[in-house]
This record gives sequence, C-alpha cells and structure tokens, in this order.
Amino acid sequence: MSRKTAIHLIITLGAALLHIPFLGSFHLFDWDEINFAEAAREMLVTGDWGRVQIAFEPFWEKPPLFIWLQAGCMKVFGINEFAARLPNAIAGIVSLNIFYHIGKKHVGHFLGLFFILAYAGSLAPALYFKTGIIDPVFNLFIFLSVYQWFLAELELRKQKNARIHYLLFGLFSGLAFLTKGPVALLVAGIVAITRLFAAGKNAWPGWPNLGLVFAALFVTMGSWLGMETYQHGTWFVTEFLRYQVVLVQGQIEWHNQPWFYHLLVLFFLCAPASVLAFPFLFRNPGISTGNAAILFGYMRSLFWTVLIIFSIVSTKIIHYSSLCWIPLAFMAGYTLYAGYTKRMSVSRWLSLPLLLSMVPMAAFFTIAPYLLSVENRYILAPFLEKNIFATKLLLSGNIWGGWEGIPALIFLCFILIWIFQFAMGIVRQPIPLFWAVLLFGQYLYIVILPRVERQLQGEVISAICNETKQEDNIVESRDYKTFAILFYGNTLPEQFKGKWSETAKKDFPDDPSPNYTARKHWILNNPTDNTVSIITRCDYPADTTFHMRFRKKKEAGAYYLWGKINP
Repeated sequence: MSRKTAIHLIITLGAALLHIPFLGSFHLFDWDEINFAEAAREMLVTGDWGRVQIAFEPFWEKPPLFIWLQAGCMKVFGINEFAARLPNAIAGIVSLNIFYHIGKKHVGHFLGLFFILAYAGSLAPALYFKTGIIDPVFNLFIFLSVYQWFLAELELRKQKNARIHYLLFGLFSGLAFLTKGPVALLVAGIVAITRLFAAGKNAWPGWPNLGLVFAALFVTMGSWLGMETYQHGTWFVTEFLRYQVVLVQGQIEWHNQPWFYHLLVLFFLCAPASVLAFPFLFRNPGISTGNAAILFGYMRSLFWTVLIIFSIVSTKIIHYSSLCWIPLAFMAGYTLYAGYTKRMSVSRWLSLPLLLSMVPMAAFFTIAPYLLSVENRYILAPFLEKNIFATKLLLSGNIWGGWEGIPALIFLCFILIWIFQFAMGIVRQPIPLFWAVLLFGQYLYIVILPRVERQLQGEVISAICNETKQEDNIVESRDYKTFAILFYGNTLPEQFKGKWSETAKKDFPDDPSPNYTARKHWILNNPTDNTVSIITRCDYPADTTFHMRFRKKKEAGAYYLWGKINP
C-alpha cells in the first residue's frame, strides 16, 4: 500500500468516526430535516423517483438530487433518522479527503492535514456533516466545480489542453444545480468570471471549451428538467424557477435578515477558522508563489462571491453562507501550516478576535443547561412572559440536569488559558485550539442537541407516533406548519384521496398543496368514521366553533392534542 493510499485510508476512517456515530440518536428537526426526509420517504412509498413530492403533491422548492441520495440510503437502512443524515456524513468523508488532496498537491502534506483540521475543528463545520439538510452536498459540488476551473487555468498557463476540466466544471455545476437550484450556476459562474478579470487570457477558456461547459451543463441538468418537462409539461419547472425568484426577492418574511447577518454567522459559528483566516481575506501570504498563489485567488473569489450574494439577497438562513467555510478553512489551515513549518509567525493580535468569537459561545453552553434545569428555569420565565408558546417550551419536561454544561465549562477554561498564553507569547501554535473545538463539537452533538430536540419537539413527535399507531386514526395540525405528522405518522398516498380531492384545485387555486389543504378543511369540518386528532400550539386561539367540534385530550409539551367530537 502506498503512503498516499494509507493517508487517505486513515482520513476516511477518521472522518467516518467523526461523522457517522450517533446520526440516528434523536429525531429530525422540523422543518428542513423532516421536509427533505419526508420527500425521500414519499419517493419510496410511491415509487416515483422523478419528481419531489410532499403530502403526495408536487413540491417544487427543491431539485431531486439530495432527495435521491436520502431515498437510496432509506432503501438500504430503512426510513429513519440515520438514513436521512447519512448522505451528508458520506459527503463529509469525501470532502475531508478532497481537502487533503488539494492542500498536499498544491502546497504540501501538512497543509492538507491542517486544511482538514481547520474545517473539522471549527464550531459549525464540526456539526455540519451530521445533519439532514441539503447544503453539505451542494457545497461539495460547487467547490469541486470551482476547483476544476482552477485546474483548467493551470493547464492553460502551461499551454496544455484543459477540456477535461471544463467538462468536469460543467458536470459538477450541473450536479450542484440538481441539488439546490439556480444559485449553483450563479456562484460558479461569478467565480469563473472573477478569475477571467483577475488572470485575463490565462483564464480564458476559449469558445470550444465554453461549449464543453454548456454541453456538460445541458446534459446534467437536462437529465431531470428534460424528463420532467417531457412527462408532465412545463408547469413544475415554471413553479420551481418562480420559487427561486421569491427567495431572491426576500418575500418569505421570516427569512429576512439585515445585510450583516452572515458576517456575524461566520465570525461566531466558524471560529476559530474565521479568525485565523482573516489575514488572507484580502491578500495572498507573502510566502505563497506559483500554484499556491493562484489557489489563494480562487479561495478568496469563492468566499467573497458567496458572502456578497447572500448578503445582498434578503432571504437569509444560517447555512446559506456555509460555502464560505471551505475557503475560510483553507486560509486558516495555511496559517497553521506556515506557523508549523516556521515560514511565518501567527500574529498575537488575533488573540482579541479569538476571545470575542469563542468565549461567548462557550459561556452560553456553560450557563444554558444550568438555567434550563428544573430548579432554575423559572429564572428565565419572566423574560418570556409575553410569549405563551416559548414559556411553555421552557417549562415543559425534565430534560436538563444542569451538569450538561460541565464539558463546556472545561472548554471555556481551556480557551481562556490558551488565549492568554497566546497573547503573552507563551504558546505560538493554534493547533490545540482546533482539536479542542473538534471535541467540543462532538459534545454538542452527543449531549446538547438531543436535549434541545426533546425540549423543542420531543413530546409532540412522540404524541404523533403514538396516535398514528392506532388504526384508522387521522392526525393533523392546525394553525402551524409541520412535516413531522407526515414523516413520523408514516402517511400513505391513499390517506390523501377523498371527496375533497375532486374540488381541491378549484377551492384553493393559489395554494401550493391544494389537496393537502382541502383534506385538512374536510377533516375539520365534516363528519368522518375515523378517529381524528388535531395538534395545535398551546397559544392557538381556539374559537367557540372549534371547541364545539374538538375536546382537548392531552398536552404534549408546548402543544395540545385535540380529539374530534363526532355527532
């Protein structure tokens, strides 16, 4: 076995140990995780792998690639949380191997290792590949497409044929489109255009190579868009593209955030990489030359392209800027590499932003479990008294013992001691800081996140599972949106066919899921032979008519379970 193969095998085993254990240890989070998992479940139930569905109606918000990956894992491992999150764990294993390959090939062995450490040893990236959301796979494809454009530029500078790299650029960009949509073409295209301005003729592919790019894009994207249009017409594709415009315009109000939102997200959630990358966000390190200098240019282009796009767009969610984590980790890894090989020293002035970015997070996870324990949670209740739902969430269950903050306290003490020593010049290498964050991220996933999930939704999901186990029992929600009833209720297509289906589109012409909405109205307002249970939030303003039709059966955390009174 060659040394290179042995290293990649070690990375693969290490990444698997990092990302796969405990994937199924707690419920999927509503909305995004359950939303995608439910679409994958419905693919298996219906056998229709060509179109994404929710409630057995077309769901045009997302393309199908990630859903296909989830459905494939569910086919092998069953319909459960582990299978829903496994595609991202596999993407994590692939990503860390790619990071090492790129670092070693263009700079050196140690940069490859530090690139991995800087990514896996930063707070949010440490948890990222253990989720069931789309973005880790999307980011992998976008990064691979940008890397292929970089390799093509290197070949052009040597006056060699680069057509394979342009084909792969189109392929990976197309796969990214099939994962998340047109934003893939926007990001990859802007990075490529930026390099054309920066490098001039050295980055100009020529018209034949551009033709290869568009051919690869056409074939990849057409494998889905073309088949969908051929089978069902243009309606689905039109709605899919229209929804992308809605996202860009920020018409989903609760997604809208101020322009500096992602700056804060990156500073706090990608620490310490966000801090150690800072010296190279605007310039190359003086010691980088040749391919390394060009690679730095690509990393900066990718970082600023993503950050600017998602800062301009009104719709903002934490993981939208997660693609920035890769170039940040590369730059932070270079800082570790340069310090380790004594090519440059790590500036001690970074101790202040390290303190500001890491201490608040560590302090929060130290204090929060103590305040959430049964003995102390009433301290927080007065601050939430105007929010009935939040207060009920806080006071429900006996989940926190207070001891859960002890590992965070140890982590906090380590940070403070290490940063003090770094500021004083006693220690010079930030490598231990990344290892500490890597372990801290595992603690968050194993200890904290399962309790957060139970606090927020554990009781209501258990209630859904219990209710739907009973034969002919229909469970629905009222006045709040959830995908948990569909996924954890194991709903079947025949449950969505009834008298309401005949006029659903006419009765709800502007609704994205007219049959599902019509079904809810029918269940609420018409007699049925089934046992009907309705779940509402505790702050649902039930009127007299509702009380005449339903009686409260029990409380499930901050939710109420109501039973329908049949005449």
